[in-house]
Order: sequence, then structure tokens, then C-alpha cells
Amino acid sequence: MKRKSKGHITLSELKASTVAGLNAAVIRELEQPVKKKANMPLPGEKCHQAQWMWGQLAAWSLHTGIRVVDELRFSPSRRFRFDFAIPDHKIGIEYEGLMSEKSGHTTLAGYTKDTEKYNLATAEGWRVIRFTVNNYKTVIAELEKLVAG
Repeated sequence: MKRKSKGHITLSELKASTVAGLNAAVIRELEQPVKKKANMPLPGEKCHQAQWMWGQLAAWSLHTGIRVVDELRFSPSRRFRFDFAIPDHKIGIEYEGLMSEKSGHTTLAGYTKDTEKYNLATAEGWRVIRFTVNNYKTVIAELEKLVAG
């Protein structure tokens, strides 16, 4: 699929791509309304922004041939997982759900656990890029900078 400009890939572009058949599950997931309970994702579900990021990363993966995975346990020493990762480039991608009432990122214990996770990842040679509700749509542009450099 040839993109007109750098940035995110729209659902219609994804559907029209030559690899749409390979990406049918992601397309179906993106077409479904986001299930919410009191404006919150259900347990085990990613929020709308993380779902959007996963769709963009899946399309980028098909476009570039670089494997992207979700929920990667990156270290045998701890049970930490990256939201998304590019294992072959040792890049972890995190969406920080700071706006959620149930977010562990907003407590001292949760924030401390996140610092332990990122410090362990760095010590093991991973580069981690982090996003919030304000900048999650830049995931592909930021990722392309890391992969190119």
C-alpha cells in the first residue's frame, strides 16, 4: 500500500490496501463500536486510543514487513509486558492511560511500578516510547524515527 503522506493510515485506506485480506481481523475489530461501561474499557480490553494505536501498528507492520506484537512479556525476570512491541528492534511501545479512574499510572505505587518496568527494559537494551491521550496519534511518526535511526 502506498501512502500519500507520513502519519496515520485511515480505515478506508486499510480496507483498500492489497493486504486487507491479511488484516481482516484488525479491520473487523476497528469497525466494532468501543464497548464501554461508565466510560471505561471493560477489564482486559484496551481503551479506544490503544485500540486505534494497535490498528495503526498492524497496518504499518503489513506495509513495512516489520513484525509488531501486543502484550509482549519482554523479560524472563519479571512479568512486565509492553502494550505493543517490535521485538526484532527491541522497541517497546506504551500507552499511558492517565485519564482513567482505574489507571494504576496515577497512584504512587503504580507510577513506581512503571519506573521499575522502564528501568528494567532499558537495562536489557530496549528502547521505550510512551504515549498519552494528547500524543498517541504520533505513534507511527515516532516509531519510524527509531526504526530509521
